[in-house]
Amino acid sequence: MIDLLLDEGSQSRFSDGYFGTVDGRPVCVLYKEGVFSGCSCNVIDLALKVGVPIVNIFNCEDFEISMKTLLDTSKFLTKMGLANGVIPRITVFLNKAHWLLSYQTDFVGMSENVEYSVVMPGIIKSFTGKDVEISAEFHAKSGNCHFIGESDEAVLSSIRKLLSFLPLNNMEDPPLAETRDDVRRTIDFEIPSDPYQPFDMKALIAQVLDDEDFFEIQGSYAQNVITGFGRLDGMSVGIVANDPAYNLGCLDVEGIKKMLSFVRFCDAFNIPIVNFVDTPGFLPDFDQEIGGLAKYMSRLVDIYSQATTPVISVVVRKAYSSFVVMGLTGSDFIFAYPNAEFAVVDADTDSTKLEKDRGDYVKEFREKAFEMFVNEVIDIKWTRAKLINTLRLLETKRKKLPPKKCDVI
Repeated sequence: MIDLLLDEGSQSRFSDGYFGTVDGRPVCVLYKEGVFSGCSCNVIDLALKVGVPIVNIFNCEDFEISMKTLLDTSKFLTKMGLANGVIPRITVFLNKAHWLLSYQTDFVGMSENVEYSVVMPGIIKSFTGKDVEISAEFHAKSGNCHFIGESDEAVLSSIRKLLSFLPLNNMEDPPLAETRDDVRRTIDFEIPSDPYQPFDMKALIAQVLDDEDFFEIQGSYAQNVITGFGRLDGMSVGIVANDPAYNLGCLDVEGIKKMLSFVRFCDAFNIPIVNFVDTPGFLPDFDQEIGGLAKYMSRLVDIYSQATTPVISVVVRKAYSSFVVMGLTGSDFIFAYPNAEFAVVDADTDSTKLEKDRGDYVKEFREKAFEMFVNEVIDIKWTRAKLINTLRLLETKRKKLPPKKCDVI
């Protein structure tokens, strides 16, 4: 199993795991199979000591009910908590799992046959009288799983690719990949003139990136928001985008949660962030209000405003109310396509309240936006070249934050 993750001939046994390389770069692996009866944290300590990613692979059929299991799990969670923001943390499940082992981590991968729950389904049913779905597909849709593989080999292949975008630790920059893709390659993509007509945002993103290669994260969860990794002239970048094909690209609680963890991870590990903005605002739904929309929105503002990694925003089409928390706040540069629309609420509502013709209002507000905070209006065909040149400039970005002990959440 370890051979599917680590380079051939590179692995060496160490306590409850291994160390080796993935594409020639070092990584530590905690590996448990059979009945989980606890583990040492020696390989996690090693990963922290030398500053390399930790990959936890659980190929367990069950767990032993004992005080040792409980104590070892507590130690494991503590060590993984200490690794938060220091080294990349990845957890993989290849079999059944009913325990607390997965979510003290940055990314979770599951084989499609996995069944996972914190509390065993039988206990849940005895308490609630309800059957529960604990499949990998369910966890992907709920946001608890980032990748699903059709086989063990497939999910571990995804982990190998994920690692290729990441630095070894928070003190390093991401690896620079070789590419023959032309920096000045033009983008041939047509944005619908109707601001509410859906289009394939992922296709636009792929065209901009090196070799049209976009590695999506949590693709089945909160699909109104797109997150993932790619490269621009060999540089790793984190992509955050609205997807107008789902709820017109409105931001909602789940979409914001998806952005929160991804943007924070990119900032922690020095990965530049590129936002592709096309949003009519926040999802108008009372359930969103009572579900904490204002709270999570403010957290997103915190994370973007504190980001020390480069942040660039491209306003693709609509930049209505939620643009203030995704794109406007924390961006070092803001580009906009010529027909981009800006509004406080949305163009229809604003123009009605101000008793103005919609077309006149859109033109007036666009001109003010271009004057006040848009750095440059760009032709879509030059998106790739503009982003690469700007990222090169921002490589030496320095941002000093006020001293504090920690965030108050």
